[in-house]
Amino acid sequence: MVKRLGASAIEEEEIDGEVLAWSALRDAKNRKRVLVAKAIGLEELELLGSKMECLKLNYQGIYGYLPRNKIDNYEFRGVHNFLGKSFEFIIEELIIEKGEKTGIFVANRIEALKISANIFWNTARVGQIYESFIRGIDPYHLYLLVEGVEVKLHRSEVDYSLYDDLRQVYNIGESIDVKILNFEKPENGSLEGKLEVSARILNKDPWENITNYKERMFYVGKLVRIHPTIGMFLELEPGLSMLANFPAGARGIQFKPGDEFEVKIGSIDVIARRIFGVMIIRSKKIGANNPNFRNSGNSGNSGLRSRGASRG
Repeated sequence: MVKRLGASAIEEEEIDGEVLAWSALRDAKNRKRVLVAKAIGLEELELLGSKMECLKLNYQGIYGYLPRNKIDNYEFRGVHNFLGKSFEFIIEELIIEKGEKTGIFVANRIEALKISANIFWNTARVGQIYESFIRGIDPYHLYLLVEGVEVKLHRSEVDYSLYDDLRQVYNIGESIDVKILNFEKPENGSLEGKLEVSARILNKDPWENITNYKERMFYVGKLVRIHPTIGMFLELEPGLSMLANFPAGARGIQFKPGDEFEVKIGSIDVIARRIFGVMIIRSKKIGANNPNFRNSGNSGNSGLRSRGASRG
């Protein structure tokens, strides 16, 4: 016989789970232990005597608040991108009403990042792979946190693909895996060391496929970037791009990134990893394949046949 739990029994189990979670939060506060919780909301609250915008966290059924000024030292324009993301934090304050078994907590991520960074510097090894947090973006760089350590990643180490503006590809609050290339631990009590990482190195090198392409042959390329003085960059496949001069006969054509064109490879320099070629712009059909030509030709022939028939 299957024993069925009534609604009261289920509620009691949920309450017991929350009590256990609350106990874990108390222990974490005393030990300054780093926890992780998901941001499930964004609210404006008055906490610890001041009104502020906070991310609402859910830690095993217990709700807490991460004030905007405790998220990071980085200046964010907004924190809406953080909704649905998970954050490390330590407990700064536990708030509970008299007679209640559980309450709410106030979180501090900045202090948690310092703890994580200290652990990282003591355990980091070249070649290790970490999940990094994107805290900022500009056209040429991703500003990352790797276990609490700040890293500025140039777009050349983000991917093999050529991105004109990283803001069109990535969002603040997203994660990206990186591999440690080199590092120097902090010295003389400093909290800042030197860390070099790469995300590109974790992807397959597209130049391994260069044998699929031949000089003086024709292929399809996708326009990815237009430089006003250098020329046009077209991608043969993700990460494998060629440079072409502005094509002849292109007057009146509007070129847009993402459009595909016929290209002819002129030269492939494997050592320098460069491909040069030309973009082919086919002119409109003329001659016998042009419908207008066929029409005009047919009318002329019919006129000749008429004249010939009259002679007969």
